[in-house]
Amino acid sequence: MRLRLTALTACTAIVLAGIVAPAATAATIGSENFDSLAGTLQPRTTETGIPADLLGWTHTAPSGWTVTSADSMTGKGMDEWRGWSFATPQFWTAAQTGQGRESFTKAGGVLAVAENDEWDDANSPGDQLFESTLTSPAYTVAGKSKVYVNYDQNYRQTGPQVAAVDVSFDGGAPQRQFTYSTATLGDQVYRENETIAVPVTVPAGAQSAKISWVIEDAQNDWYWAIDNMSVNDDARAGAVPPLPKVQTPDDLPNGTSAAKVLFVDLDGMRWDKMQQAGTPNLSAVGATGQFGPAYIQDNAIAGTNSGPGHSNMFTGVWPDKHNVLDNSFNGYRKSQYPDFITRAEGLKPELSTFTTLDWTPLNTYLIDRPDVKLQQNGANQQITDRQSTDAALEVLGKHNPDLMMVYLHDVDATGHSLGSDSPDYLQAIRRVDAKFGELVAAVKARATYKDERWLIVAATDHGQTGFGHGGDQHTSRQGWILATGPGIPTTATLRREWRQVDIMPTVYRHLGLPIDPAWGLDGVPIGARSNDPFDTVAATSGVVDEALKPAGIGGWTTALPTSWTRVDKTPAGSGVTEYRGWRLMSGEFWTTSEEGQGRGSFVRGRDVIAVADPDEWNDKGDPAGGAALFDSALTTPWVPLRQAAGVQVDYLSHYKQVAAGQPQDAEVVAEFDNGVKRVLWTASAADGAKFDISKAMHLTTAVPTGAAKVRVTWHLKAGNNGYWAIDAPKVVAD
Repeated sequence: MRLRLTALTACTAIVLAGIVAPAATAATIGSENFDSLAGTLQPRTTETGIPADLLGWTHTAPSGWTVTSADSMTGKGMDEWRGWSFATPQFWTAAQTGQGRESFTKAGGVLAVAENDEWDDANSPGDQLFESTLTSPAYTVAGKSKVYVNYDQNYRQTGPQVAAVDVSFDGGAPQRQFTYSTATLGDQVYRENETIAVPVTVPAGAQSAKISWVIEDAQNDWYWAIDNMSVNDDARAGAVPPLPKVQTPDDLPNGTSAAKVLFVDLDGMRWDKMQQAGTPNLSAVGATGQFGPAYIQDNAIAGTNSGPGHSNMFTGVWPDKHNVLDNSFNGYRKSQYPDFITRAEGLKPELSTFTTLDWTPLNTYLIDRPDVKLQQNGANQQITDRQSTDAALEVLGKHNPDLMMVYLHDVDATGHSLGSDSPDYLQAIRRVDAKFGELVAAVKARATYKDERWLIVAATDHGQTGFGHGGDQHTSRQGWILATGPGIPTTATLRREWRQVDIMPTVYRHLGLPIDPAWGLDGVPIGARSNDPFDTVAATSGVVDEALKPAGIGGWTTALPTSWTRVDKTPAGSGVTEYRGWRLMSGEFWTTSEEGQGRGSFVRGRDVIAVADPDEWNDKGDPAGGAALFDSALTTPWVPLRQAAGVQVDYLSHYKQVAAGQPQDAEVVAEFDNGVKRVLWTASAADGAKFDISKAMHLTTAVPTGAAKVRVTWHLKAGNNGYWAIDAPKVVAD
């Protein structure tokens, strides 16, 4: 039953205060920008983070406007935000930064805001709903057949929040013009800094109209802010409709390519739980190509969240480049790193591209310009996954797509609600696996299948730990990738560690699309063989002094590639055996030695890497406490110079030092056979803390007279300090 609404603020005189000129030249019937309230603004009362002397909010509405809110809200929540309020952008933004409020740059002076997120932060509203309506004066619409309600807005929703615009003619019952909800927009929506134009049909004979902005069924579900409202004969220039155009599979243009791609994006599916649940469809397809773990970053770069994970897959670069650090997508460098579907459309516009999903931020922020971009909305993720699957089946059965993406959400949602260690999570994995099987069967059932070359890719954006993810835990970082198609060998013939950033170059190789080195992609095509000397070594030794590790994460070794050497001055028998000097090991063997210290963000290293880790070495017996030092040098073979003028040294580096009383000195040294040594790079704890995260290093030096050969050494000498990992070393004489 709807709660009764009581007027909190009402003025009987109809006065148009704070008039703004619309950008369009159409006649203005009425307008309001709320700036006339500047003289009524007051300082904070229950807010805490806003400066006490900042005059920035009021419940007093402009003349002729009213605010009505549910009786049950009385005395609940933060005073400043109890129902529709009026505030300066500065005051509103200061209430909570980093949640998109600062994005509302179209607003100025004073704005109107229904802020249920901040309202919920005080006075224990509990399960009380935020329900409030902001209503304009009556505007004259006599003789009009249609008018447009134009306004600027910043809108966010999660959960059950409902927002709407109602219009009442001549005091009659409100007529709803549109509704924002999970049913109409999706489960998480950010519509920020938009100019909205709402077309309103005026009934014959109507004399006046009142416009209402309604928030219902809201709790801690974000906010709705508006400014610069006007009623006009036409839409304001640059305005968009309140609801997006709904596309269908029939809008998809006919494809042109015999090479085709199906990418299935499976949110939040743990690799270990897949083995436990059984995934007959994924496993069968994976056996024809590559299928295995694909580790993602830890919090040293970005959290193990959906925003960064999907962005890694769609842009081909890691978060330190695309800059999506959480699910807000704030800071995304979209122009520099667009999604691979949009970039493909730019390279080859005749491609027929299709996406379907239910997680709205992907459509709002990441995926830009496929030919058809479906937003599925429903009561739960099982329903929306069925909608996405059915839409994709329709496309495969009746149309000719070239590049498809299908997003399935059920597993992630089940993990968040019931836990990733629950039987329900395993059942969700089986449900999604069945849908994947339907999609693959539909590909193979196409009448034109024998004349087509299909690449099938599936992957997850992150794992889960318990009821969530976002942290550095192994089960949150352990994603996975499946890829099968022309040119991709089976895992039985090539076993490598693929990454989320490899999806884009794999798709482009298959479609024959050029990759510009200027894009700075971090990935390689799945199936490519390694040229890294470290990957010639089998790092399979198990734990000695370390705690037991999760299954299937590789091991370590003291062995080195052919002609490489190591000089260890670390005291024999000291510390942790696995880390007593430079060692080769899998990245995940290293990462799980101690999570939460940034090891997991060596994302550009893969397969076998070289690690010098005095921090872990010291964890047995505290040798550094007795003045012992980790001291180890790793050296390449001699490289002939062949009368070259210079030497280039390239490698991937993940280096960390702290400045907390323990020494650490690192250097890269080029040694020539004529006795000349040159230090190419140094770092020292004496100079302060340093953390070079997953960095591509390029060092150069000139060849001294008389030198015929060169070799390069990575030397680390430290107490209980940081660590250094390197990968893919290459020494080139040029």
